[in-house]
Amino acid sequence: MNTLDSLFLAAEVLHANYTVADHLINAGLHYGPGILLTAGLTVAWRTWQRARGWHHDRADRRHYTAVAFRLNRVADQADTVLDQCEEELLEQLEALYNAPAHASKEDR
Repeated sequence: MNTLDSLFLAAEVLHANYTVADHLINAGLHYGPGILLTAGLTVAWRTWQRARGWHHDRADRRHYTAVAFRLNRVADQADTVLDQCEEELLEQLEALYNAPAHASKEDR
């Protein structure tokens, strides 16, 4: 892109801005300032709604990422437990079952 192209692009942007300003002035003269105020408030309200939605979406993504991370950790721990041989796993489960917190009332 050379200097001449940059100059033409700048002229097009300037023309677009003046066209938008011209349309706003014409609308204000034709419809009155109330319609411009209403349009401005509507645009501001929609922008606020969209920004609030983006904020909530971001919070939801953080929450879902945290939940997925925890589930992944649980799955990894389950894989390490299930990778043990069957005898070791049964010994650990029997030790947990016979622990005092899980013992029956007669054993206490």
